[in-house]
Amino acid sequence: MKPVFKNRESIESDADMYLVERGVKNTEELSYDLTTIKPIKIGMEFAKTFGHYHSKLILPELYEALSGYAYSLIQRYEHTPNNIKEAYIIEAEIGWKIIVPPGFGHVSINIGDDELKLANWVGSVIRDYDPFKNLRGACYYVLDAGESIEFKKNLNYKSVPEIKKLKLRDIPELGIYNDASRPISDIPAKKLDWLAHPEKYEKLLTIKNLYREI
Repeated sequence: MKPVFKNRESIESDADMYLVERGVKNTEELSYDLTTIKPIKIGMEFAKTFGHYHSKLILPELYEALSGYAYSLIQRYEHTPNNIKEAYIIEAEIGWKIIVPPGFGHVSINIGDDELKLANWVGSVIRDYDPFKNLRGACYYVLDAGESIEFKKNLNYKSVPEIKKLKLRDIPELGIYNDASRPISDIPAKKLDWLAHPEKYEKLLTIKNLYREI
């Protein structure tokens, strides 16, 4: 974890701050995973996952907050990983969902005082961690500034846009609702087809159609 934190010298050891359980259940094309992130900070920075893009098969992901309070930072680059074209923060309380569209890298962040648990559905992807490792994290660091949360640009990137905060819309055609009574684990397999075959859903899988700005 040291390579992706703003102040890596604040990490006394490279102990795990999050746990991923892959393949808790599966469909023919998808894996249902669980991620647990501890409620700790490294200096001012909240605990987070390492961050990755998907290579070769550029597939989306669907997340849900099962407990705790999450930010998901998603970013898309053009030409080279240090040239970010879009960057967003997606807020998620219990039952809220997050879609990572095709082509976006992402980091999950625990901004709460309790353990954060996330569930996700994803297809057969190859995870590419190198851009986050080489650039020392995502294009923004998410910091605890006391009375507020600060978004600090990562100066290892050549170009970083201003970050925008989003919330997922309800998307009935995909069986997705920001409601804890409708977990993603209960979505019928036919409604999850877009995760394995996003090319059939290109018009829907855009930031504009999936999210509203808050």
